[in-house]
Amino acid sequence: MPAGQAHTTWFPELKDILKNKWNSNYSIEQHFSLVTDLNEKLRQIRKELNIQPPMMWCPNCQKRHRSRFNDVSITGMYYALKRFEYCDTDEFNKLLRDWKQYSKSENVDIYGNKKTDKREL
Repeated sequence: MPAGQAHTTWFPELKDILKNKWNSNYSIEQHFSLVTDLNEKLRQIRKELNIQPPMMWCPNCQKRHRSRFNDVSITGMYYALKRFEYCDTDEFNKLLRDWKQYSKSENVDIYGNKKTDKREL
């Protein structure tokens, strides 16, 4: 595996999916559908290339372990849209504003999961 590939998220195939499927008129639910497609492709790429998660040092047990891979989040997708110039600054700012409003009203995290009140646990 080339150096640093374990940390790679935006492989060329993912950029192509983002470029070809992105539509600025999508709803946030459709954004999550695109995020799901991106994550499925990312998992497939990692499996095909036999990419292992990076190693980490555990301060508790004082040993090295494999960490976990990160998935693409909705905000990660928005930043990628801006980074790869698939949207302009105004659209990017609108996406973030709309996301902030949606996440509060629907009580979801950046992966689309319902947030739980930690005091209830």
